[in-house]
Amino acid sequence: MNINKRGEGGFMESMIAVMIVVISLTAFLSFLAFSLSHDTEKATEVPTEFLSGVRIANGNIEADIEDRMIAAAELHGFIGMRVTLSAVDGIYDSKLTLDVGHQDSDVIHTKGGTIVVRTDDGRSVPVNYSVAVWS
Repeated sequence: MNINKRGEGGFMESMIAVMIVVISLTAFLSFLAFSLSHDTEKATEVPTEFLSGVRIANGNIEADIEDRMIAAAELHGFIGMRVTLSAVDGIYDSKLTLDVGHQDSDVIHTKGGTIVVRTDDGRSVPVNYSVAVWS
């Protein structure tokens, strides 16, 4: 790194200055992108573990899960919960809706999917479920 008689930097000094600016801008923009993309609101987990008590007897969906629904709602801090179950196999045409708590809030979280339920005659039947919670 030689400095000429006028005290100006050469090519090597210019490259070091450019690299310092580039690294500083990269660090700043990376931090900015990370802070903007980081969601500050915690995602709400909708519980479904109580669905293990669902069964089909005499062609109808039966579920004695109200107590487990109340316990899950209290555990997670929800004011209300609704579970909708419907058999989808073509042999059984049954629907069941269970409600606990109050459904008067504007904040609703849902989760849906399919579970396999045993019938009283030994078959395995797919059942669609939808769980909605109010908080």
